[in-house]
Amino acid sequence: MEVEEINEFEPLRDCWNAILGKSVIEDNIFLTWEWLSTWWKYFGEGRRLLLLTVREKDEILAIAPLMFSQYKLLKFGNIRRIEFIGCPHSDYHNFIMVKKERECLKTLLDYLTKNVEKWNWIELKEIEGSTPTVNLLYELSSEISPIFTVSERICNICPYIPLPTSFDILLKKLTKNTRQNINKYLRRINRDYNNVTFKRYDETGFSIKEAMGIFIKLHQKRWNNRGFPGAFADRKFHDFHMEIADLFAERGWLGLYFLMVNDEPISTQYTFEYKLKSYYYLAGFDPDFSDYSVGNLTTMFILKECIRRGFREYDMMRGDELYKMMWTKNCRKNYEVGILRKDLYSRLLNWSTSAKALNKLAEKFGISLKISYTT
Repeated sequence: MEVEEINEFEPLRDCWNAILGKSVIEDNIFLTWEWLSTWWKYFGEGRRLLLLTVREKDEILAIAPLMFSQYKLLKFGNIRRIEFIGCPHSDYHNFIMVKKERECLKTLLDYLTKNVEKWNWIELKEIEGSTPTVNLLYELSSEISPIFTVSERICNICPYIPLPTSFDILLKKLTKNTRQNINKYLRRINRDYNNVTFKRYDETGFSIKEAMGIFIKLHQKRWNNRGFPGAFADRKFHDFHMEIADLFAERGWLGLYFLMVNDEPISTQYTFEYKLKSYYYLAGFDPDFSDYSVGNLTTMFILKECIRRGFREYDMMRGDELYKMMWTKNCRKNYEVGILRKDLYSRLLNWSTSAKALNKLAEKFGISLKISYTT
């Protein structure tokens, strides 16, 4: 086996998704060529692409979608870090491996620890615990040079809903209180408005650009109403998702849904649809309709539509917020695996970026005590 470092995404364009489709993580939309190459286009400036393949003869056995980044942490100086491409906007990361997973990971770790310029740590976040990667990395930790140490921790809880063959079956799995509330809000909105409809973006008459514009407006309105800037205040994030929506629509992967009153969108969900799995990425609604719990009504309609189309899962992704847990008790764990040099500086940086209490407090007030990216 040998590692090859690729300088750009284009050489792998024609084979990337085929390799992903042969792996155990074939349904991970955040590992598609479209998502990662587009993310790099918008957020790669100042970073170094560390796109590695593991080959055996002429066959690609694994792809490691990594990057080398520099961050500034308060007054502690610069952090040199290897991480997954797509961080922090991808909900799930991983190595794409077709076979011989242990040997591939060993080859990749050897390359990173011996051939890549000095880094403070390798931080591999949001690895799905249901995949073999975390256990394999931990097993291999004893084979890494003694100047490094390996840590592992849960970084996120990800609720999901296995979809049955009918919505009635799903309803029976919900609590009595949840069922009653859904019916109450549905009756209320239908009582107060004559024309309540639910439509996918391609049923509305809107172009993709128009549909995304409405979604973004509703998302921003909801968060601005609560005193927060909203995700799309970041122009790069905005432009990235406008392009992703176009790309995903071409592939049949865009699920953008609207709950409408008198032909006016009042609630929306921006989802991805890939390999019979629906990914709930972001949502928005008009706060003037909050008394109707329109966010939950939108989820209800989407679940009905996914079941009708034979989807097997609705993934609510990172975060165990209450509005998710009312729909399901099924959760996966995302892990973070860190490889650090055994020096005081690296340990201090690692502690400062992983102190959960500090980070949660910072997020509450919309600030970051972690790191700022520097080019």
